[in-house]
Amino acid sequence: MQATRKVNEKMLIRSFTAAIAAAVVALAVVATSLGGGSSTSATALRGTVGPGFTIKVTKAGKVVKRLPAGTYRLTVSDRSAAHNFEIERQGGKSRDVTSVSFVGTKTVTIRLTKGVWKFYCEPHESVMFGRLAVGGASLASARATTTADDHGGHGEPEPGDDRGGR
Repeated sequence: MQATRKVNEKMLIRSFTAAIAAAVVALAVVATSLGGGSSTSATALRGTVGPGFTIKVTKAGKVVKRLPAGTYRLTVSDRSAAHNFEIERQGGKSRDVTSVSFVGTKTVTIRLTKGVWKFYCEPHESVMFGRLAVGGASLASARATTTADDHGGHGEPEPGDDRGGR
């Protein structure tokens, strides 16, 4: 009788352990499918270009100027065939998200590393651009290294310019 009782206890313990293991696996699957595994997912950013001469990047509906370094899912809403949306790290290669003739929405995954990133409309870059400081970088240093167009001059003061010309 004692032997039968010990066998029944062992079977009960094994069944209980198997049920707990199955529940843990089921919870893990559900949590991952619902986004619980967010440590590997990209943070959502939204870019807009147009209509008119407007361009911006937002996160959760708010315009962003600073972001931690990381991987982002950038969804760009291009509202004009006269504009495009490009993004580049200062001193790096640009990435075209939309083309000038494109109107619609495109989503890309982008890894933003430490530094100053510029987003802009290439045909209208002088008036349609923004900057992001990523990973603790300073936007002030980006402004200091940006050069202004001297409208065809060769660096010398010209009448009416802001560098002392008469």
